[in-house]
Amino acid sequence: MSRRFETLRKVGVGVYYTSMTTKTIAVAAGGIVLAGFALWSIYAGPLRRRDPVASPSIPALSQEATSSKEAATTPETPTGKNYEATETTAPQKKADISSLSRPILIPASFSSEDALLAKESIVKLVEAIKETPENGALWADLGMKRKGIEDYEGAKEAYLQALVFMPNNAVVADNLGVIYGDYLKDYPKAEQYFRTALAADPAAGYLYMRLFDLYQYGLKDTAKAHAILEEGLKAAPGDPGLQALLETVR
Repeated sequence: MSRRFETLRKVGVGVYYTSMTTKTIAVAAGGIVLAGFALWSIYAGPLRRRDPVASPSIPALSQEATSSKEAATTPETPTGKNYEATETTAPQKKADISSLSRPILIPASFSSEDALLAKESIVKLVEAIKETPENGALWADLGMKRKGIEDYEGAKEAYLQALVFMPNNAVVADNLGVIYGDYLKDYPKAEQYFRTALAADPAAGYLYMRLFDLYQYGLKDTAKAHAILEEGLKAAPGDPGLQALLETVR
């Protein structure tokens, strides 16, 4: 066997050659191609047939999540609902600042230090209200300070202004009722503002006690005093203060 045949045989061509003719070269070349294809099929075939590794999928955003994301990244325009609600509200009420010029008279019973602190706190509140006269909380603070120096007329004026800007504030209405009832002795006005406070907070037991005191000791109307306790227990059942008070008057 010649060296040429041995060489071709090693690459897998099973043909007997006698010489290097054109036919032999063609057959040899074809054999080499076939052998290469066979080897590629053996080694590459399994790789080609191997199932690809699935890449982790990214869940798509739901329609709701997409909308939320867009809403979070989209600036609100002046035509949004909040803006429209603000535009359609009633015109802002004006404050009556005439009472701010009321003199600050400190009772003689105050020490010089307490008198100075009381006067300074009122002056600061007055200046703050002049800057923002529609701030109901500042007016309520002024009412408390005026009451603290026994200026009950000044406290009344301040609480009335506070209620203009906070009409549903039970605490302000209650304080105004106390000023009218305990200090100015205007019982009908006291009843009016205690009722205003109840309308804002109908389950507040202490407000029924305020009215009880007003009816029992101010107006001397025992029937109304008992009735308001019954009314209070219906609105705030189980209130221990109301129950105890009702037991004492039966």
